[in-house]
Amino acid sequence: MTSAPGPDLSILVCAFNMARELPRTLQTLAHTGQRGAEAIDWEVVVLDNGSDPPVDEGALQSVLPGVRVVRPDVIRRSPAAAINQTMGRLTGRLLALWIDGARMVSPGVIRLAMEAWRADQTRVIGTLAFHLGPDVQMRTVAQGYDAAAEDALLASVPWQQDGYALFDISVLAGSSEPGWFGCIGETNGIFMDRKLWNALGGLDERFEAPGGGFVNLELWERAVAQSGHHPWMILGEGTFHQVHGGAATNGSADDRATMHDEYVKIKGRSFSTPKYQAHFVGTLDPARLDKGFPRLLDRLRHAHSIRGRHFRVDLPTGALGKIQQGTLRTRYKGLRLAKDPFDLALYRQAIEQLRPATIIEVGTSEGGSAAWLIDQCRCLGLTETNLIAIDVAPPAIELANVRFYRGDSFDPNTTFPTEAIASSPHPWLVIEDSAHARDSTIAVLEYFDRQLESGDMLVIEDGVLADLEGEVYRKLDDGPNRAVAEFLGRVGRRYVIDATFCDFYGHNLTYAPNAWLRRS
Repeated sequence: MTSAPGPDLSILVCAFNMARELPRTLQTLAHTGQRGAEAIDWEVVVLDNGSDPPVDEGALQSVLPGVRVVRPDVIRRSPAAAINQTMGRLTGRLLALWIDGARMVSPGVIRLAMEAWRADQTRVIGTLAFHLGPDVQMRTVAQGYDAAAEDALLASVPWQQDGYALFDISVLAGSSEPGWFGCIGETNGIFMDRKLWNALGGLDERFEAPGGGFVNLELWERAVAQSGHHPWMILGEGTFHQVHGGAATNGSADDRATMHDEYVKIKGRSFSTPKYQAHFVGTLDPARLDKGFPRLLDRLRHAHSIRGRHFRVDLPTGALGKIQQGTLRTRYKGLRLAKDPFDLALYRQAIEQLRPATIIEVGTSEGGSAAWLIDQCRCLGLTETNLIAIDVAPPAIELANVRFYRGDSFDPNTTFPTEAIASSPHPWLVIEDSAHARDSTIAVLEYFDRQLESGDMLVIEDGVLADLEGEVYRKLDDGPNRAVAEFLGRVGRRYVIDATFCDFYGHNLTYAPNAWLRRS
């Protein structure tokens, strides 16, 4: 008598205290969450590595009928031994491991993994990893991104009907930063033939750090080498990490350093991303091409996000460069204006909405922007509005309702016309457009923070420089965005980011990303 054949695919999902996240992961791994996989027979087994309370198999059955929950005989901080033991009991010809059960998956992964395996069973199959949220969770968690924020984010897209919508609310994980055609440091939905798993000996049980530390990275490293440095990579699909306080993704920098130290102790060298030339399976969705390609300028940023909002401007780098060329040529009444077309429209709306009694412009160059701003006030019937323009070299021109002062944004306390500013009526519209350095921007922010009143508006221009190519912009070292992130991190809710201006034309489609601020 012969035993019944096993399924085509066995998926092992490792979980620890994931009552919120695990059902979503399983929902995306169910037949209803996958597409084009009707002829594939797969099982999903959850390894509960010590959850308190334990994972409820009965409750998960309503999400994924047939799912099984197993528990190791001995609970350890690292799940490596338990995973190896459980993998040895699974019967699928193709094996898959989700070492982090908080990772949802896009709808074509199972179909394409099977397609790659059937074409060549000697190679490991990898998937790109993404983090839910506006930035990688190593940064957003420190800024307040949590389960509640993520629940709202997931509720904003129809992921239950279309799993590809997860791409619209996620970013590349750090380990997958090289993107579709680069070499990644690990894969969080890994597939391989049973013979390959056995040849590798599974996970290295010497990794004892919480969550396994670098054990999954080391598995990918060995699997790539065993595949002749030609693994399969699935295009157009991915896994999506939910925030859950995990040891690696949501731990501290010190935690990750300790994990790397363990890797060094075991391997005798520092970890480096394996080099390979991948075979590809799948296609890329033209509507979401940018989601899996690295943005090289992001690697040079010092400020990535604040309050759940990335600083990135929602325009291709090339297009933004062309707009910048035109912006630098823009003049008004024969004077240098240097305002981009989006912000010209936004300032007009801000003036109409705020109806400022005083506009204070820090950095005016030839005075073209001061002339334009005061003319907009007149057009809107704000004939009593006055404008104070401050510059290290103020222009020798005269404009009605405009006063020019000499001042240095690096030292506003001693060089700004404090008496004239303090005596000016509110509401204020304050525009910082001077040196674009971190120190000068912080100095200006702190100077006006002491004087702004509820309802006043503060705009810090040229954070966009982080999105522009060219050595001249790199020299500014992401100054405005660094200052904004640091300032907002200190002042709490004293200021709100006014998304109605930042996002009027698209996410941060302004030269002041995340920097149209209102005093609460």
